[in-house]
Amino acid sequence: MAKPATLAAVDLGSNSFHLIVARVGPKGVTPLVVKKDRVRLAAGLGPDGVLSAEAQERALESLHGMRALLAEHRPDAVRAVGTSTLRKAQNALPFLVRAYAALGHRIDVITGRDEARLIYEGVSAELNPETWRLVIDIGGGSTEVVLGRGRAALRCESVDVGCVSWSMRHFGDGVITAARLDAASREARALFAPVRERFASGTFTEVLGSSGTIRAIARVLRRRDPSRDSVTPSGLRWIRDSLAAAGRVDPKLLDGVSESRAAVFAGGVATLTAVFEELGLDALRPSDNALREGVLRRLWAERDAQDAGPPPKTARLSA
Repeated sequence: MAKPATLAAVDLGSNSFHLIVARVGPKGVTPLVVKKDRVRLAAGLGPDGVLSAEAQERALESLHGMRALLAEHRPDAVRAVGTSTLRKAQNALPFLVRAYAALGHRIDVITGRDEARLIYEGVSAELNPETWRLVIDIGGGSTEVVLGRGRAALRCESVDVGCVSWSMRHFGDGVITAARLDAASREARALFAPVRERFASGTFTEVLGSSGTIRAIARVLRRRDPSRDSVTPSGLRWIRDSLAAAGRVDPKLLDGVSESRAAVFAGGVATLTAVFEELGLDALRPSDNALREGVLRRLWAERDAQDAGPPPKTARLSA
């Protein structure tokens, strides 16, 4: 088994960029440095699929800062991954050339299903190895849904609905009404419907949510009721009603929503409502782990496999 190592993961998400440098080994992940920048890359993706110059500059500024931290902490290995917006952007390749120069490390644009697997690995690594679970991650440009048992992701889907893209599509002017929330959830449900049968209720015993959107929703509900540890349909209805009554996302009125989260919160609420309704969920618990922890786990597992070397040859007995 590989010895503990200092590893780093960089997640170029559609809403935020994340860096984590951690000690990783058989006993788990111990973070040393964590950095998060609200880049909102998806907000810079135009109708023509071209990533705007402004969004690229925000991204490059974030990556320059992360490069400095990586140089300071000198991890043994680094992996950087790009997700939904970089999968869609028509000009992703020239941007990635500039991003490589800014970060100093290659950036792999992973598929939606690979993203889903890594999210599941990050969330499930230290949980019960026998439990069947469903993991939901609402990113800025896509939502990943994964069914697995223990540490194995068995069914993975990525749907093009995210908190940034849905907020821009349905609440771009900042105005929130009950009709708009209903329309946003209804349109999202139609996109989740084709994958519904793969995640039928009864095939899992727990549901976990791993995104900033889900953690923000859970935080709002917990501050309203400190005994609450899960997101439920009734809790989502209360948030929807509160948003519609206020007509906008106001962190002063909705305790638990940060100023930086406010612009994409309504789209996230509509998306999670659609997931609950389409998959028939009763409750969901937030997880602190996500894609970046999965990247670290995978990176360490690959080092472990390299240290083990090739499997021994099987001796053949002559007749």
